[in-house]
Amino acid sequence: MKKILIAILSLLLVYSFFREYTLVKVLIIVAGAAAGYGIFRLPQRSLEAMKYPFIVLSFMVTVLFFFYPKLVLPDAAHTAIVFLSLYAFIFYLIGMEEKGQDFFKEVMALSILFFSSGFNLFITGRLIFMISFALALILYLFIIGRHRIIPFITAYAIIASFMVYRQGAAILGGGPAGLSEINKYILLGASFALLATSFALVMKKSAFSTTLPFFGFLYVAMDILMVVGVKFSAGLLYQPVLFLAVIIPFAGTMMKTEGGKS
Repeated sequence: MKKILIAILSLLLVYSFFREYTLVKVLIIVAGAAAGYGIFRLPQRSLEAMKYPFIVLSFMVTVLFFFYPKLVLPDAAHTAIVFLSLYAFIFYLIGMEEKGQDFFKEVMALSILFFSSGFNLFITGRLIFMISFALALILYLFIIGRHRIIPFITAYAIIASFMVYRQGAAILGGGPAGLSEINKYILLGASFALLATSFALVMKKSAFSTTLPFFGFLYVAMDILMVVGVKFSAGLLYQPVLFLAVIIPFAGTMMKTEGGKS
């Protein structure tokens, strides 16, 4: 029953986002559903093992951009870099609670990852993604009791906002084109319903398979709220492929849990 509920909510989220369907969009959704099922069937250890490759690849992109900041890449590569940078941060964040490192090591690790991911997004012109991500991160740190780290992340978010302004990018806009009021309500309702479901699961048992979707849907809900409510000029709702790619692992991993067990 839980798996059906998660699947329905995820489909509602996707439906309200895509709105009008073409053959290409249908193929993208079918591919996304197949990927979500693949993640659902994938052993949890395999998912956890992706942490280090994602972090290493994100650092490699940072080094590449440091030496070649004017490197011209296609839009598909930029989307992949955004996905890689966000997930490198997310994978470390999920494992942080289990390791229980001391305060100094946690701040150093999160600072390095924040600036690495932020630098990647800055070069690709998508640094504004870090604002809603940082807000979700602050809420997550508050929930798990890492209160002393919050001022550092807040300062980094302010720096990111200033850099977005220096880039000349408009932080506020008119919202995604063609998004009706009913679609807005479905987007917000489905995202917060998935967040509430993931929160209930993580309260039963804190593990990789519950913490990943909890933070993930916290970020998705925050991003949708910022774009729909605050009228942010950029976010997941402006990037169909990235939006689908980001939520697939969260939904697929959350369906792996049953009754609080992973």
